[in-house]
Amino acid sequence: MPSPLSEFEAQIDGLKVDFDFVRLASQLRRRIGSILQWQAQGEDTELAKKFIRTTFSGPEGMYGPLLVRLLACLEQYLRKSIASAVIRKAQKAKSYEDLAETLRNRNLILTGRLLSMLETPREYLKLNVDEMIENLASCNKGSSSFRLNAQAFSATLASVNPVVIEKAFEYVDICNWWDTIGANPRTAALLGTKGNRATGIRVKDRLKELARLRNHLAHGGEGQIVISDSQLSDAIEFTLAFAKALDAVVQHC
Repeated sequence: MPSPLSEFEAQIDGLKVDFDFVRLASQLRRRIGSILQWQAQGEDTELAKKFIRTTFSGPEGMYGPLLVRLLACLEQYLRKSIASAVIRKAQKAKSYEDLAETLRNRNLILTGRLLSMLETPREYLKLNVDEMIENLASCNKGSSSFRLNAQAFSATLASVNPVVIEKAFEYVDICNWWDTIGANPRTAALLGTKGNRATGIRVKDRLKELARLRNHLAHGGEGQIVISDSQLSDAIEFTLAFAKALDAVVQHC
């Protein structure tokens, strides 16, 4: 099974292909008229003429949805990273009692919280209720075949806002990692910052900005927001660098 990071990288590769297509299509539309043989007949020529004449506000109209998609991929990566960390911690424990008490308690509380949402389920979460209940029942003293509900932990992540991200990873006892993210050279280079603390703070600010843009675009906020070519490109590179830096943290938890 591919790792959360490799899945995210594959999704980013696909998004970049679509990004390049929109950008190239916009450039081609402005130039194709100069090379088109307008007197030629045929379906291909008519299709090219329709392409040129189509009312198009510009590629920026497509960059907004691509940004929303980018941040949805980042959310998915974060949830899978949390689930992976839970599973890894469980695998290290020889028995249920060997788990940290905080992790045992949160497994119970977060599972109950997730089950309580069945009447108003989140559309992006697919829950296997029977499996979750069976897993919870396996968490007994002396059990060496217990199974934690990793999804109950990962479901706490519902935004790329840094406060939400920090709290979700705290449930898995992964804490105080922003300075470690700030120590990543690629992240610092992208943000133009120096020093672990300053870079870590800027990473959080950047995530807040992206979360605000995503919410405005996805929920039809008042006022028009136009995402430029460079803004989308920068967001792609930043999220990829952030995911790689965070993955290194999670792998050593």
